[in-house]
Amino acid sequence: MTLKASFIGLGSMGSPMALNLLKHGVELGVYNRTKEKSIPLVEAGAKLLDHPSEAFKHAPIVLSMLAHDRALEDIVEGIDGLLEGASPGCIHISSSTVGPATTQKLALKHKKKGVHFIAAPVFGRPEAAARQELWICMSGDGAAKKRAEPLLNMIGKKIYDFGDKPEAANAVKLAGNFMILSAIEMLGEAFAFAQKNDVDPTQLHAFLTETLFPSPVFLNYGKIIIQQKFSPAGLKLPLGLKDINLFLDAAKSLDLNSPFAQALQKQLLISLDKGREEMDWSAISLLASEGH
Repeated sequence: MTLKASFIGLGSMGSPMALNLLKHGVELGVYNRTKEKSIPLVEAGAKLLDHPSEAFKHAPIVLSMLAHDRALEDIVEGIDGLLEGASPGCIHISSSTVGPATTQKLALKHKKKGVHFIAAPVFGRPEAAARQELWICMSGDGAAKKRAEPLLNMIGKKIYDFGDKPEAANAVKLAGNFMILSAIEMLGEAFAFAQKNDVDPTQLHAFLTETLFPSPVFLNYGKIIIQQKFSPAGLKLPLGLKDINLFLDAAKSLDLNSPFAQALQKQLLISLDKGREEMDWSAISLLASEGH
């Protein structure tokens, strides 16, 4: 039987994710606030939806990938919002990087309508999304997750289950992004230090990724930093700042001290002050050699 789903949010991550669903034969409806971004998906066979409220009318499962908390809240709670077209038993899979508190609030709103809210944020840049190589963190109702898995397996290479509380997967995503940005800052400072000591950063990078740090994050971001390929951005600097702010806000609400995250926040703010808002968040690495 043909699977039916809807997809909301067709940005740099959402578009390749939605396209992979189409490639797997899903009967897909798509919505994006800027309709021009829907055209490639419609040309590939998707049905154009005019409002979020049409998503659940098209299919019982809706996936969303929005840039920030407000955008997710708007498609759920705004005029012609997602839940207006929902019926009991429907499932909303949210892959957006948002705060745990936002997920808690929206999960309750969904529950009042009898709709399951599954958090399923992803790790991977747009090129990984296009290759169906995303790592997916998932949390929420057990039966709903079982129904969501076939669709999530079409957009990622592995799913990691973090339990029944939807906000758990968002906490994992924010922790992971904090660690990625920490690695970016480490690489930038290490490469600047190496160059000042007449060491080729390319050689240092090869040594580190073959020995101490054989990680995709160190491998991929190290290449980006050495080659200074900060455009086109996989994650723009303002969104990186949004994620660190979410991490710090959540940490503060839990009475946790996060001095390293505060330092990263400062680096992002300095980079934005330099007019780098269209660059990848890894462009904070430029600061290490600029002597600010």
